[in-house]
Amino acid sequence: MQNRYINREDTRHPAGRIFLLVVTVAAVALLAAADGGQEMRIAWLDEHVVPLTGCEAEHGFEDLAPLAAVIGDARIVGLGESTHGTHEHFQMKHRLVEYLVEELGFSWFAIEASTPEAHRLDAYVLGGDGDPEELIRGMYFWTWTTEEVLAMVEWMRAHNARSDHKIHFTGFDMQTPDVAADEVVRFLREVESPLADQAAERYPEVLEAAQRSPGGMAAYHFPTSQACGKTVRFTAWIKTEDVLDGFAGLWWRIDGPEGVLASAYISECAVSGTTDWTECVIELPVAAEATDIRYGFGLMGDGTAWFDSAAIEVDGAPFDASSYDLGFEKVAPAAYFTSDTDYAVELDPSVAHSGSQSLRIANVPTEPGAQRPLAGAEAILAEMQSEREAWLALHPADEVERALLNARIVVQNVRLQESGEVASAVRDASMAENVAWLADRYPEERLVLWAHNGHIGRAPRAMGAHLADRFGEDYVPVGFATAYGEYYAIGQNGRRIYDLQAPPAESFEAHFAAAATPTFALDLRLADPESGESAWLTETRPFRSVGALARDEQFYPTPLRDFYDLIVFVEETTAARQL
Repeated sequence: MQNRYINREDTRHPAGRIFLLVVTVAAVALLAAADGGQEMRIAWLDEHVVPLTGCEAEHGFEDLAPLAAVIGDARIVGLGESTHGTHEHFQMKHRLVEYLVEELGFSWFAIEASTPEAHRLDAYVLGGDGDPEELIRGMYFWTWTTEEVLAMVEWMRAHNARSDHKIHFTGFDMQTPDVAADEVVRFLREVESPLADQAAERYPEVLEAAQRSPGGMAAYHFPTSQACGKTVRFTAWIKTEDVLDGFAGLWWRIDGPEGVLASAYISECAVSGTTDWTECVIELPVAAEATDIRYGFGLMGDGTAWFDSAAIEVDGAPFDASSYDLGFEKVAPAAYFTSDTDYAVELDPSVAHSGSQSLRIANVPTEPGAQRPLAGAEAILAEMQSEREAWLALHPADEVERALLNARIVVQNVRLQESGEVASAVRDASMAENVAWLADRYPEERLVLWAHNGHIGRAPRAMGAHLADRFGEDYVPVGFATAYGEYYAIGQNGRRIYDLQAPPAESFEAHFAAAATPTFALDLRLADPESGESAWLTETRPFRSVGALARDEQFYPTPLRDFYDLIVFVEETTAARQL
């Protein structure tokens, strides 16, 4: 069996580069042989691409000037990336930020990172004190602790020092609520609000409850030492009844020194409605640096779910989980259950997939007087909103509005925790809400966003789709692509460099790699679905998408023109440089 992960030394060896080039050329040749229209398609590309002279910033804008026609008067431009660890994509995004600021008057930069933590960099880029590396690390995401992001931050500071037209730095994510909650309490104390003591007392309870009980949950600890550097596979059978407004499923979470390394949430292997026994499977690589592993069963929403016949494999070998009773045949289940009063978690001797009983998780009426975490967070926000006008009359508007934003971020995070959809619809809708807040707060200014292609694009339920619905042509999403090279990610052996998978012959990247220009921008709106030369750009074809995790399968069916207005292509890329 071929090794799923490639050593860093292998990816940097000239032979590895040659192999990737040969594979890519072979893929293009195969496409040409199978499709007589290939030459016509590539000729169209060569005629319509905007050649770019390089990825490094501070090298002039002459080659970027044609992009002004694509961007037009749009207020918001989203810059994506095909992986969370690609050096040239980060460099090119820096270069485009420089162009958007100095040539087109953009004045706000927002990154896919927790909002108040990212906003702390604003004072630094405006000339304040601080250590930029520590401020970047303070945004939590290791994906941004890179030389490329640091170089962009330092460029912003230098630009602001020499120009009257300032660029501001902030974030729009909401995955970590602690600083947001602290900022709310600090503001309430500064304005001498009686809400300060209530928020200081209520927030810790709300956040603890949200993290402890995202629905009805049975949670186990897994022995980390037995999984580090390996792949775990978790299977179980699930039966549901009247799960009409939610779903039941399995979950697995791997933590490291700096936070979550990998996770599979209930929504990724979900059963809903009324169903007979259905098998669910989760498979995840465990990084060598993992420090804590938890997994289990859960029900989000209403109804009842039964779980039985669970099993775990580590690198394909059965794991002895007899002490965990994953068949649920003991008198009492060996698990840690949520204390959420909305769910009953118990053994059920009347229902079983195998053996004599199963684990039952059921939604039950809330006890009188009990308050769910989301309701607690929403109550604080509502009380603050009722005081907004009075505060605005006495205090700077930016302080008041940012305090309300931070309270809203806490609500968003609790909603995210309760939904279990950390990487999908709830998060993207919240990020779009925070970008919209920024656009509404500064209605005369233009915004540039930095995030993954998956968030920037107009895919259903993605942040970009919400922004497109709200802002229409005022939102321009820019996707990024590459054909071959390296990227930085988390895999079985921790965070390191991996090889990019060669593009399939029918993929967008294989076509792009056949063009005469190795680095270019392409206005996808020029593609005509009725034209034999460019209709392929309006079709659904494989397109690379890799986040923070190293992946074997890197290409997914994508209607490229539907998702993006502009594509930036860099034929060969290298891994992002970690600080």
